[in-house]
Amino acid sequence: MAGLREILSNSRLFSGLNEESFANIVNRLKKITFEKDFVICREGDAGDSMYMIVAGRVSVLKDMGWGQRELKQLGANDAFGEMSLISKERRSATVKALVNTECLELDQSDFGSLLDQDTRFAQRIAKVMTERLSALDQSSSNELVGAYRALMFALADLTDSRDPETGAHLERTRNYCVLLAEKLAPLERYRQSISVGFIDELYNVAPLHDIGKVAVPDAVLLKPARLTLEEYEVMKTHTTVGADAFRKVLDHCDTELFRTAWRICLHHHEKWDGTGYPMALAGENIPLEARIMAIADVYDALLSKRVYKPPMSYESTREEMRKSAGTFFDPVIAEVMLDNISLFEDIHRKFQDT
Repeated sequence: MAGLREILSNSRLFSGLNEESFANIVNRLKKITFEKDFVICREGDAGDSMYMIVAGRVSVLKDMGWGQRELKQLGANDAFGEMSLISKERRSATVKALVNTECLELDQSDFGSLLDQDTRFAQRIAKVMTERLSALDQSSSNELVGAYRALMFALADLTDSRDPETGAHLERTRNYCVLLAEKLAPLERYRQSISVGFIDELYNVAPLHDIGKVAVPDAVLLKPARLTLEEYEVMKTHTTVGADAFRKVLDHCDTELFRTAWRICLHHHEKWDGTGYPMALAGENIPLEARIMAIADVYDALLSKRVYKPPMSYESTREEMRKSAGTFFDPVIAEVMLDNISLFEDIHRKFQDT
């Protein structure tokens, strides 16, 4: 018991308890060893156990559609899975052993018994959970609340219109963007620009890239044929309309999240050679997030059925993307996409229109 007590004392979940509480916990713990690459729990599974790492290391992974993105790594004395036990919600991430990893396991039944029978343990869990929530300092909490309120304010004027794009298109383009950013991040030229925060912001705001379309008249937006030149000029205003909406958001809540949304809305139809709209920006004058969004949006459009065209095949789409590198698209981003094209095709297959 002495060895287990020392291990438990190093965890914030169990430190500070008396001998009786430690004895109650130790009697319910099971030692278990996971071999390298073993998936300890999967995203979406029921949360029926929590674990404390005694030795080894695990990776916490999030399903992104094209594959899994590592959120963080955990090592000795770290715990995972406790929030699923408390909330009884499904696992929010997958956890995989990076090396042979020894854990102490506490299952849902024993965890519940401890909370019911051991007041000190229940108080300790409540304190740790409160501390975790408080770790978001006041300014961060205010920023988050303000951000959501400002977003709702900006969208309120647009609720009577609609965008004909499907939810699957939004899911696909969001995941294309994140995949591109993940693959670009290790390159020297992007190492300073593409951070974890940048990727998270891209994931959150990419679905809003065409929000300005909801202000385009139905006669243009829903026309079951190719647009005339005059109608196309009207359609092009969706970039400035969307950007104007986020400019209003920024007046209320100036955060990087909404600055990213503003840049994507305004510039995702700019082209590398300067022939795009609305500002005819060229090359690296186009914001990086907009360059990423542009290639994701066009790729999905080529693979999608429209009233004026059938969907292109994967092979034809690859060739079209290759031809447009350095003219429509940032050549480096296009090259990275083509080098990982099978992953983009996997995303397209996963998120299909219904």
